[in-house]
Amino acid sequence: MIIGFLVNPIAGMGGSVGLKGTDGNLYFEAIRRGAKPVAPNKAIRFLRRLIDVNFSENILSASGIMGCRYLKEVEYPNYECINVPRHKGLTSSEDTKEAVREFLKRKVNLIVFIGGDGTAKDIYDVTNGRVPVLGVPSGVKMYSGCFAASPEAAAQLLKLYVEGTVSTDITEIADADEEAILRGIPKVNIYGYTLSLRHEYLTIPSKDFSSSGSPEEKYEVAEYFINEYLRDNELYFLGPGSTVKAITDILGLSKTLLGVDALYNKKIIALDLGESEILGLINNYGSAYIVITVIGRQGYIFGRGNQQFTPRVIRSIGGKDRIYVIATRSKMRSIKYLIIDTGDPKLDEDLSGYWRVIVGFNEEKIVKVVPACCIEKFI
Repeated sequence: MIIGFLVNPIAGMGGSVGLKGTDGNLYFEAIRRGAKPVAPNKAIRFLRRLIDVNFSENILSASGIMGCRYLKEVEYPNYECINVPRHKGLTSSEDTKEAVREFLKRKVNLIVFIGGDGTAKDIYDVTNGRVPVLGVPSGVKMYSGCFAASPEAAAQLLKLYVEGTVSTDITEIADADEEAILRGIPKVNIYGYTLSLRHEYLTIPSKDFSSSGSPEEKYEVAEYFINEYLRDNELYFLGPGSTVKAITDILGLSKTLLGVDALYNKKIIALDLGESEILGLINNYGSAYIVITVIGRQGYIFGRGNQQFTPRVIRSIGGKDRIYVIATRSKMRSIKYLIIDTGDPKLDEDLSGYWRVIVGFNEEKIVKVVPACCIEKFI
């Protein structure tokens, strides 16, 4: 069996600095804001776990920072490098597509990629869904259904696939409708359908906006939060999502739908914050709370679309006792457990356990929270 392997080295860089992606010119804006690469670390975590589970199938990889550098670093025993990218410096979507074309010529059985929805779309443009793909999540947003829960989960899944205990199924390649989001409407478009690996908990379904609940449900949750938990002279960081946005709607304030905004004494004091701005406000105000919602159908509360809440931020506010999770009953009805993927497996494990989720007026639900790195140990 031959596994194609490629890394989008800039995937996910925009998340911690408040950008909604890293495609095109957003990469340069991410660099200007001080963003650091996150995909290389995800690649190393994936490959080290592959070695831990005694995986030794042949890997055909893009060269340099698109793959082979990390295989060499972990001393993977059986790999071959193709001559892509053929240049030094910043890689592009065309490099991804060229690597995939080489993979198809070599008749790989499956393609594993480190990236987000943009990378998934680039691969689909070449494969047209004919070759199974498995995404190791490293983007700002991962709405598609081809992603494993974490780098470690992807490695376990690949091992099971080679052993014949996991099969392929058709899933969506999806992406956010950026124009609709600018109008305040959360909408996902289906870009295409591809073969991918499916597992009860090692893979994650595509994002589902339709399960988020009615406006009445969202306002009920938001109003209860305002009345019971919103205190004067306290700083609140409001995460992305329409349920959190309902808080500011009730207060008559403007909020970014996909950003992190700061609320103090029922006034928005800063919009669309990145990690450094959040840490600066925590330092200035002395303490803070985080208010987040749940990603519909996927169950993530950290690590999908709110990477501004980095491990450093979460530790700075004091951990889970200063984090509020709000979600509608409709959204929570289909979710068995919640997932944390901050990029720091140790922190994710420390935050695991049972959390309260505010789901309505005077109504809270106790839900198990598990770390993405090792879901199987906690469910």
